[in-house]
Amino acid sequence: MKHSAISAALAAVLFAGCSQSGNPNPQQAAAPASKVVCSEQRVERKQEWGTGGIAGTAIGGAAGGLLGNQFGKGKGNTAMTAAGAVGGAVAGHEIGKDQDTQVAYAEHCHDVPVN
Repeated sequence: MKHSAISAALAAVLFAGCSQSGNPNPQQAAAPASKVVCSEQRVERKQEWGTGGIAGTAIGGAAGGLLGNQFGKGKGNTAMTAAGAVGGAVAGHEIGKDQDTQVAYAEHCHDVPVN
């Protein structure tokens, strides 16, 4: 008899949580009032003092000087070499600056109300 009473009490405790059926809160079963919308955004980060601008300036100046040295004679050759070096350095610096930019994509999500 003792075992029957203990078994009945144990069964009552175990099955006590099973007595509810369905959704206890009918409002939770309704459609959500908002939905999540995500978009991908491009994020650029430029380094203030990167090495791309410096390397580009040096390489562009050397290449421009070599190219300018191929033209002119005497003082004209010197002027063309200098002009080529300056022009190459400016162009190389602009190209090198792009190497200092890091690009990443970030996903941003937010809730939008549903009508």
